[in-house]
Amino acid sequence: MKIGFIVPLLDEYDLEKNVDTITKSCAESNVDFDIIFALNSKLSATFTKIRNLYVENTAVKAFMVDRPVDQHKLITLAMEKCEDYDATIIYSGKEEVNADVIKAFITSYAAGNKIVYLKKVYRGFKKVWAGIKSMFYALGIKLLGVYKDINAETDIQLLDNDVVKTINQLPGKNRQLRTLDALLYYSTDTIHLEVDSKEVINPNYVQKDKSYVKNATVAYTSLGLGVVCAILSTIALAVGWRWFYLIHIVLWVMFLVGLSLFVVFNTRKILTFRAGGYIEPSEFVSLKDKIEYYNM
Repeated sequence: MKIGFIVPLLDEYDLEKNVDTITKSCAESNVDFDIIFALNSKLSATFTKIRNLYVENTAVKAFMVDRPVDQHKLITLAMEKCEDYDATIIYSGKEEVNADVIKAFITSYAAGNKIVYLKKVYRGFKKVWAGIKSMFYALGIKLLGVYKDINAETDIQLLDNDVVKTINQLPGKNRQLRTLDALLYYSTDTIHLEVDSKEVINPNYVQKDKSYVKNATVAYTSLGLGVVCAILSTIALAVGWRWFYLIHIVLWVMFLVGLSLFVVFNTRKILTFRAGGYIEPSEFVSLKDKIEYYNM
């Protein structure tokens, strides 16, 4: 069995430490592997370092695009190079590779699961806050009537060869299905990892495009207006203003509408962030034409 690793990089990265972790994890799991580093244009020094460090290691490969792009686009490009592997593990460069996660992925795949997700579990207040956000997100998914989403990591997961080929054949608009629990006809598994509640995600990997900002603006504006309506009605009742009951009803209806719009547009905002932006066919072709490859 041979596993292909995709590691999208948007910032500096400890190459030697993480390559060593992957090497040892695969050796303990008795599988062969290749590592494909997918680099943003600003990491030319890292690209040069990879070529110098691993000049005699054919298992380490890399490519660099000619412009700044998000990691979802890097992953999409790299997946086209992974159709010859039994399975592909995507492991974002936003954090160090966890050996236990790698071995759990491989064990789950060997048990017959075609897609293996990673879901992080927090402790304390952050666990409660994450649960509240997840509840509103799940409600928004139902209101929108879109994909089922287990809210796992979108950039750390295992995909079987059949899944990789299926996604690669989809139009660019639908390749975001990789990030969601939408390919329901495949057997899936979820690995849970308890993490430090103080964990901070590298801001270079928290990219917010125009669609994200637009949805966020509508969401919080709707919530703000709804809350103002509720406050006005509450104050009027408290101080004894003689308003018609119809006015109070309208204000509370507006509050509910504002809350509903907040849930919907906040969910759309999160989906935009989790799934990445739509890749225009012309942009995809242009990216592929100007990629610089190493050992590929």
